[in-house]
Amino acid sequence: MNIEQVIDYSYPSMMAERALRDLHAAMLRNDHEEAMEHALTAMTEVKMAYNSIVLMKEKNDALHQVA
Repeated sequence: MNIEQVIDYSYPSMMAERALRDLHAAMLRNDHEEAMEHALTAMTEVKMAYNSIVLMKEKNDALHQVA
């Protein structure tokens, strides 16, 4: 049984966007601690999206080298 792994950049991108929105809301409330937590979450999610894009590029490049 061969199950291909799905590489998803969109979910971490949406989660980063949500974290940035929450960061902004926290700053409007002058809650710096919460804003910093959301900033870290956003950075983590962006890194996950970046890694997904790298994997997608590597897979794409490998497919084009075979042809």
